[in-house]
Amino acid sequence: MMQNKSLILILLIVLSVTVTPGETFAPVGTVVGQFMEIGMGARGAAMGEAYTTGASGAEAVFWNPAGLVDGGNNQLFVSQTQWPADMAFGGAALSMTFGNLGTFAVSSVYLMTDDMEITSLDAPNGTGEFFSLSNYTLGLSYARYLTDRVSIGLTGKMVREEYLDHGYSAWSLDLGSIYRTGFHGLKLGMSIMHFGPEIRFSGDYIDYSDQKSYLPDPQVPKEFQTYSLPVMFRFGSSINLLDKPGHRVTAAGDMIHPNNNVELYNLGVEYAFREMVSLRSGYKFAADEGGLTVGAGLKMDLMDWTTLCIDYSYSDLGLLTNSHRFSLGISF
Repeated sequence: MMQNKSLILILLIVLSVTVTPGETFAPVGTVVGQFMEIGMGARGAAMGEAYTTGASGAEAVFWNPAGLVDGGNNQLFVSQTQWPADMAFGGAALSMTFGNLGTFAVSSVYLMTDDMEITSLDAPNGTGEFFSLSNYTLGLSYARYLTDRVSIGLTGKMVREEYLDHGYSAWSLDLGSIYRTGFHGLKLGMSIMHFGPEIRFSGDYIDYSDQKSYLPDPQVPKEFQTYSLPVMFRFGSSINLLDKPGHRVTAAGDMIHPNNNVELYNLGVEYAFREMVSLRSGYKFAADEGGLTVGAGLKMDLMDWTTLCIDYSYSDLGLLTNSHRFSLGISF
């Protein structure tokens, strides 16, 4: 009965997302904290970010916290990406399992830049002063099985963005569930990511497009407007097209409904040889730039109680060239 209720809840949430009227335009540039929308980890990125049901263990906190329970052991996950414009993007997560009590995890995401010189109307070539961008999150997650096939997960996060003298601190929540059908490894999952209150940057500014703001003197500063966080509704599924001794082929698909863009559709596939060497590829449809992704992974046992996973992915970003991701996972 509990399993049926959980499945009904998942379907109702999915229907509430899919029947939302489509936007006639993409409301881009209407949220803050957009660094949280960047896919974390090389394996998920290589599969076109069709990873709502594929993420397991510590890295699941970045896609669907319900996948935390699939890690089995305690895990450490670290990922690093060189993003366009010399921005450094990455994150880390540590998960620990406590039997029937469930799985807990702590995590962090960051996006940073080198120092950049400040310009102004009076000094368009630079003032001699410098600033840097610093965005990050700190999260605490919990997941457990409701039944032998249904798991749920929750993440609470602190979000911080800093731009010179302006910034904000806010909280957000991630909620997810996964249903394992038992049919050829078929999984159905959903997650709601980055749900939180509207925020306002600290400080004020001069609006030079409004003459009333700076003419006549003295200048009249304005407060920043309030903005939403990048809420994302994800629904995904994955299935083993081939699952024989030594060989596995898994296909995955995601539908994503963000509050600052049109619906996105991602597809991915993974081939694993003896669960040691993996080849992956995917495609992101309706993406602003690029779409094709590829990657590979290596999994090895270091000791009787330690497993090491190394993953790499390449993502085509169109006019923004490309990105290379590297991830390291340790199970112990």
